[in-house]
Amino acid sequence: MENTIIIAIVSLLCILAHVPTLILRIVPFHEKISDKDRIRLTVIYAIGLAVDFGICMWVGNYRKIDVPFYKINLIAFCIVMAAVNIWLVPGYTKVHLFVFGIVADIVMIALSIGAYVSSLLGMQGNAIGIAETSAIAIVVYALLYPLLSSLLRYTVTPFLEIECQNYWETLWFIPIAMFFSSIFSEGVDVYTTTFPQMLSKCLIGVATLLICFAVSYDQQHFLNEKELNRQIDQQKGYYHALTEQVLAEREARHNFRHQVAAIKGFLDKNDMEGLRGYCDDLELEEMGKVTIPYTGNAAADGVLYHYGCIARAKNIEFSVCCYLKDIAIPDTDFCTILGNALDNAVTAAGQYDGKRFIEVATEKKHDMLLITVDNSFDGILFQENGKIYSKKRQNKQEGIGILSMKKLCEKHGGASRFEAVGNRFQASFILKNEVED
Repeated sequence: MENTIIIAIVSLLCILAHVPTLILRIVPFHEKISDKDRIRLTVIYAIGLAVDFGICMWVGNYRKIDVPFYKINLIAFCIVMAAVNIWLVPGYTKVHLFVFGIVADIVMIALSIGAYVSSLLGMQGNAIGIAETSAIAIVVYALLYPLLSSLLRYTVTPFLEIECQNYWETLWFIPIAMFFSSIFSEGVDVYTTTFPQMLSKCLIGVATLLICFAVSYDQQHFLNEKELNRQIDQQKGYYHALTEQVLAEREARHNFRHQVAAIKGFLDKNDMEGLRGYCDDLELEEMGKVTIPYTGNAAADGVLYHYGCIARAKNIEFSVCCYLKDIAIPDTDFCTILGNALDNAVTAAGQYDGKRFIEVATEKKHDMLLITVDNSFDGILFQENGKIYSKKRQNKQEGIGILSMKKLCEKHGGASRFEAVGNRFQASFILKNEVED
């Protein structure tokens, strides 16, 4: 009876050592998992832990829980659960492999520390020593969890939102290669008993984490520069379109006196029929032009005029009711929100066979600014758990524009909302319009 209790305690500690790794492997994908899949994942994890507990009990009763069994069991369980993650969160196979390698290196660090401390206490790889190793490793996980979860979120989560296939092509292999190279460099029955053994494993694990961190930092920096250049090119396009319209307005004012002279000529000759025809021609000529909106913000005027021209070309009714003079939000951020919203709007409205329209409005109240962009669309919306997925992307992923708008709204102490009513899509943004001290 006493032996059974000891085996049960050892088995329990062995499977509890899996729990932190299960949590860490799913941390970067938290936003990608629906409530239904989260429940399924929890149930599968619980079943896996129960099965592994049974295996440990059986081995403890009929053979013995030793270092080779512990290592093989740990790796096999992690591989099975990684396959479960790939199945429940599809479309990110290489990302899952990367996370598997990162967490495996973290496990290696925690267990090597636990094994070394256990050996100092006089345990040399027997069942009690393995139990102590697991307990110490769990404490190490608990102490390092905030840092480790932040590391995984930083190196993985930002690159789930954008097209970064090239990023994962080789990066996924680095942590896995480092982990298995450390494992295969020693026998399966080797127990970390010396300080150099423990230090070498920790250095390999930490070096791997630092390499991946540095690569992700460079990639994030590159993507930020790319986004900044995109915004600059976008602003150039707005400025160019606005400049062209200003020149066209100047030319129209310059030609106005000639038109007045022509009209007087028709009146002097009492040629009412000719005058009517001339006025009709002028009306047709002006119908093809888009009026420059005046909101009090030159940058916003350029954005609105740019998309007004696109809407005109696609036969979309474009209306603006905005007053944006002296807003505290930086032009780059505001125009990114407005430009992305209008870009989505002209795309959606341009594909609709019914009445096409885009309506833009703003309202300032106290220290908040409300922006609404409504447009007609085909009524088909890919939506789940409050998230709208892009029709352009194969996997269930939010569009880059929507993600960018959400982040900018949060940056300025506000929020965004996207919803559809029939064939009307409504995008609303509220931002803090207050200059900070």
